[in-house]
Amino acid sequence: MANSNFDIIVYGTVCLDAIWRLPYLPPAGSYVDILEEKTTVGGEAANTAIALAKWGVRVALVGNALGDDADGERLRALFQSESPEIDTRFITTSATAITPYCLCMATPDGHRTMIGKGFNEMECPPLDVSLAQNARLFTTDPNAWEAGVQACHVATQAGAGAIPMDFTRDPEVSRRAAINLTSSAHVAPNGSLTDFAHYATRLRNESGRTTIVTCGERGCFVAEEGSEDPAIQVPAYVLSEVVDSTGAGDTFRAGILYGQLQGWDILTTARFASAVAALNCTALGGWGGVRSLEEIAAFQKDTPTRN
Repeated sequence: MANSNFDIIVYGTVCLDAIWRLPYLPPAGSYVDILEEKTTVGGEAANTAIALAKWGVRVALVGNALGDDADGERLRALFQSESPEIDTRFITTSATAITPYCLCMATPDGHRTMIGKGFNEMECPPLDVSLAQNARLFTTDPNAWEAGVQACHVATQAGAGAIPMDFTRDPEVSRRAAINLTSSAHVAPNGSLTDFAHYATRLRNESGRTTIVTCGERGCFVAEEGSEDPAIQVPAYVLSEVVDSTGAGDTFRAGILYGQLQGWDILTTARFASAVAALNCTALGGWGGVRSLEEIAAFQKDTPTRN
């Protein structure tokens, strides 16, 4: 396969998102008005790739196959209209695939409730070696677990720096990664900040790799490779209103990837990623709040962080 050079390969989930903003999640048998709704390109990989592309990064989005169905047709049309900067040549159509679909219900408390279909049956292609050899960085999400593990191995063997998301329960992937990035929800859903700090430090020590654990509005913990110090907490930015937290982790990941591409130190990178994720929560959709680099810099300058 003849490939262009890419800065980053984003491998994994592409889906059709329907986002509803609600004043509250109604109890069974009741009614609530939808405040705002949007149908858009979604999925962890797509959200991350679109953010990066908006900052001028050359992205190869290698996603699951789309079905030869109405949702697949609509999703391709949305890529063309909403994010024409994304090259969709690595997203195939399959007669046997189901186009993943997710209904996300966002409430003012920052939570979202998701209902979907097609994710358990996702068909993700093997990562092409020649594509991996022409990229600087690689990332994947855990929805198609085995395919993601194999793609990570191919990428690292080809020389791409891997920043997998939520793969820290796989020791081999953790050792191969350039940075291990995971959400606190994948560590311990009811864990304390002390638990997450200890986890980041322990995984850094075991894998020998920089580890970041994200904790939503409580910030993130960074344990840097080569250091013997405990993980450092990077606080989140203060928001006056949260519209939709869908994609906060995906855009945080985009911020980490971007910082690595620029050669920033890890704490500068984590603060940038935190700003990206916070801004994304101010609009509807998994990448709806992605801002320009200039706007992100201004936000970081003018917005306080949580104590």
